[in-house]
Amino acid sequence: MSSLKFYGKASCITCKKAKAFLQEQGIAFDEFPIETQPPAKEILERLIDANGVKNCLNSRSAIYKEKGLGKNLPDKKTAVQLMQQDPNLIKRPVIINQATQLYQGFDEASLSAFLKAH
Repeated sequence: MSSLKFYGKASCITCKKAKAFLQEQGIAFDEFPIETQPPAKEILERLIDANGVKNCLNSRSAIYKEKGLGKNLPDKKTAVQLMQQDPNLIKRPVIINQATQLYQGFDEASLSAFLKAH
């Protein structure tokens, strides 16, 4: 078992960049397809607590656009329910370390800092 869990989508460009970065750093991770094995409800709740609802939602997803979530941001409970119903609404990737600390999205500098700090 690796020290990181990586929740992503094979067709997601951001996920591909994050995976390539981790591989370049020689960091092993267990990969989970977010569409069929999304993070647990508790993880989604913690992501929102850490980042706010807006930063945890994938603004490119169909449900985000259909429901007009950019203009009508849901509360935490509703956002978690929507993400559980349609995991494509979760901003990707979601990375969890052994200490269950969370990282979401991809920025090389901030992911490096996350990896060094944990």
